[in-house]
Amino acid sequence: MNYWIKNGIGLAAMAVVVVGTGWTVQHYHRPGQLDVLTAQAMDMSQMRPPTGAAPVALAAVRLGSLANTVTYTGTIAAYNEQDVSPRITGTLVALPVYPGDTVAAGQVVAQLDTAEVGAKTDQARQEARQAHLGAQVAQTTHALKTSAALEQASAQREAAGQGVTEARAAAVAAQEAIAEAQAAVQSAQANADYWKTEIVREKQLVDAGAVSKQEYQSELAQTQAAQAVLAQAKAKVSQARAMSASARAKIQTETRQVAAAQAGVQMAQADSAVAEQQAAQAQAGASAADAATRTAAVQQGYSRIAAPFAGIVTARPIAPGTLVQLGTVLLKIAEIDRVRVQANVAVTDMAGIHVGSPVKVTVQGDNKSLAAKITSVFPSASDQTRTAVVEAVVPNPGSRLLPGAFVTMQITHGSAADKTLVPASAVVTRGGASFVWTASGGAAPAQAGAALYRCDKCGMTYSAADAKKHNYIDPMDGGKLTPVKSAAATSGSAMTAHQVAVQVGASDGKWTEVTADALSAGLQVVTRGQAGLTDGVPVAATTWGANGPKTLPTATTAQAGATLYRCEKCGMTYSAADAKKHNYIDPMDGGKLVPVPPAAAPSSSSGNSSGSMPGMKM
Repeated sequence: MNYWIKNGIGLAAMAVVVVGTGWTVQHYHRPGQLDVLTAQAMDMSQMRPPTGAAPVALAAVRLGSLANTVTYTGTIAAYNEQDVSPRITGTLVALPVYPGDTVAAGQVVAQLDTAEVGAKTDQARQEARQAHLGAQVAQTTHALKTSAALEQASAQREAAGQGVTEARAAAVAAQEAIAEAQAAVQSAQANADYWKTEIVREKQLVDAGAVSKQEYQSELAQTQAAQAVLAQAKAKVSQARAMSASARAKIQTETRQVAAAQAGVQMAQADSAVAEQQAAQAQAGASAADAATRTAAVQQGYSRIAAPFAGIVTARPIAPGTLVQLGTVLLKIAEIDRVRVQANVAVTDMAGIHVGSPVKVTVQGDNKSLAAKITSVFPSASDQTRTAVVEAVVPNPGSRLLPGAFVTMQITHGSAADKTLVPASAVVTRGGASFVWTASGGAAPAQAGAALYRCDKCGMTYSAADAKKHNYIDPMDGGKLTPVKSAAATSGSAMTAHQVAVQVGASDGKWTEVTADALSAGLQVVTRGQAGLTDGVPVAATTWGANGPKTLPTATTAQAGATLYRCEKCGMTYSAADAKKHNYIDPMDGGKLVPVPPAAAPSSSSGNSSGSMPGMKM
């Protein structure tokens, strides 16, 4: 009994629910609206939603240069480092500095024992004094002895020469006297011959009595006188010849005296030369002694060892009291108020690195970085590692950079200018091929009240925060960022997405170099929202956040510019393609689909939430 009562009550309750549901459906059902069963029974494969617009983030293509960076591990070296060593052997008696001490250039940092080197210096000075005395003696001897002998020999030579001259004059005079005497002899001989003949004739005349004896005696006297004159003339000839012979003998004698005097002069000159050479040798010995004295003094100065430059002591490997040799390292001094940061860079990266290239130096274990510039590029590479050394000299205040420590060097690797640049997030790589999505045919939305800054070179815009961050200089091309008038908030109209294949070049993580003929400066590319895009699909620009779009395009935005068709019964809208496919009859309720102007397209305020497919009614 109870069983049937319970079943009856249940059936009655079910009937009430069915009747109530039927009345509710009939009372609240709108024309063209589908019930659940009818909607499930429909072949949805024959349905396609009306055309919408995908929300995307856009950015403009630009031209400019891109600075790449390469990162290498480097080491710190002191700007200048030198071992301090003695130049002489000696006992180290003082070493007053210790590692960490700062020393000035020329400061005495070590002292050797000077007893031995001092004795050598004194000895050298004494020898120099003796050498100078010897030089003075030699010069005096040369001046007194050899000069007097030379003068005497020269006087004798001159006297002998004068005697030769006089003897030659006497010889000439004797020859002239001989000539005169011979002429007189000839004259007397002729006169004597005449009177000889004449006296013979007179003798005959006397004997014949032709002339008187007195006359004969007179003629005889004249004959005898003529003979006397002849004899006298002959005597003069003999005398003149004797004088000539004497003159010739004197010439020979004087000539021999001249030769002897000349020999004496030459001997005196030789003695003078020897004396002069001895004096020069003595003077050279004195000069050598002076040089030895200076050398000894210099060596004595080597006992005081000074710092070669201003720096800091980094090592002290020896202690006072040690006998040190030439070249023994006493101290190590380094100049570290500036240091050299070096890295071995692969030759493949060297083309873009040059003197002046920016470099960021980070000490390992220290988050602070130093900005510097490359100061030297070594002109040769290792044939084993195929690397070359690049160096940056950086200041080191406070000696924070320690020689020998490792650093990370991020070197700016410049690229050519006027490359096509797109945001790195715009590049999509799939299956080994790279491409970007372009958006064209509409206008991107403007943000109300946002202060914008435009580059005066490339025209790219930056937010106020980014412009301030970069000191109002475009980090890509160095152009000045100037403020532009803020725009009122507008909704971007729908644009069309197109896939463009690109060849990807260098990238700095924010911008990427691409090569594609279809890309030009100012063209909009999709940077967010590429997933699900197909070529030709409508897109609408909107603001994106970390988790996706902050706002979605409204139906008005999505359908802007498109011809729509509305059902006369239910008011549902269809795209032109869908309306044509269904012969302009609503497949849901058979209502006629009539065109409506774009301005009448439904918006989010007419029942559709932002981002829903426009015109769909559930």
